[in-house]
Amino acid sequence: MGLGDASERLRTIWKPEMDRYFIDLMLEQVAQGRKFEDHLFSKRAWKHMSTKFNFQYEKDVLKNRHKTLRNLYRGLKNLLAQPGFSWNEKRSMVIAGNHVWDQYLKVDANIWSYRVKSIPYFEDLCTVYGHEMEGKGDAAPEESSNSGEYGAIVPFLSKDM
Repeated sequence: MGLGDASERLRTIWKPEMDRYFIDLMLEQVAQGRKFEDHLFSKRAWKHMSTKFNFQYEKDVLKNRHKTLRNLYRGLKNLLAQPGFSWNEKRSMVIAGNHVWDQYLKVDANIWSYRVKSIPYFEDLCTVYGHEMEGKGDAAPEESSNSGEYGAIVPFLSKDM
């Protein structure tokens, strides 16, 4: 009855610091060209990340977290592609008017958490999973018609949609 048996292994509880470190490791691998087109990393990259993470479990734990973060990214990308939704950089969250949220929640109740959840690493997920946020890396104008008390609001525009 060792930790190697997947049916006996305890579930890993991911803390924000763990996510941040894992995302930083993935960004490092992306910068080194160890990511394939389908958003997967090379065997060498997985081995490197597992070693650097000093993880007591197999790389499968990291791969599962990778899938979870990819699904979060895809959910956010899809939501931000809908009319009325924008990304607020200062608050690190999706914003929209109450009417927009109420209408969309009727279509997909699973998005409720995005209404109140801050995702401070979304821009990094865009880099890892293949899409940059509009305006990232560019000098933003000092005055913007969509900035207000909560900071700049950047609509997410996917190049492939």
